[in-house]
Amino acid sequence: MRVKMRPRYRGGTRLSKREFVDQAWACGALVLRDVEGRLQLGLWEARPGDLAPPLGILWRPELAACAYETISFAGVEQVGGRWCYQVWYCEIQHSLPAPLSHQLLEAAATINYEPN
Repeated sequence: MRVKMRPRYRGGTRLSKREFVDQAWACGALVLRDVEGRLQLGLWEARPGDLAPPLGILWRPELAACAYETISFAGVEQVGGRWCYQVWYCEIQHSLPAPLSHQLLEAAATINYEPN
C-alpha cells in the first residue's frame, strides 16, 4: 500500500505538534512481513527494482488508529542501538473505498491496546 508517513516520536520522545507538522513526509510502500516469527512493518521507496534500504522498520506493529485515509501503527524501532516506542501516522495516497475504510475502523475499535 502506498502511503506518506510521519513518525510521532524521535528516539522514544514524543514530538511536539510543531515538530510533528514541520517534518517532511516519507513517501513509499508499506510492506508487512514475518521475519523469523516476528512481524515487521517496513516503509520502502516504491520504485520498481529499487534495492535501497527501508525508510523505516517497525517491529511488533499494531493498528493504533484508522479513519478514512489515515492509519496509525504503533510498535518499536531500533534507534542508535536501542529499542524505542514509535507511532507512524500514515496517509494513504490513493483513497480507500468507503466500505474498506469502515471495516478497518470497526476492526481497530475491537483491538485491545493494553501493552503486552
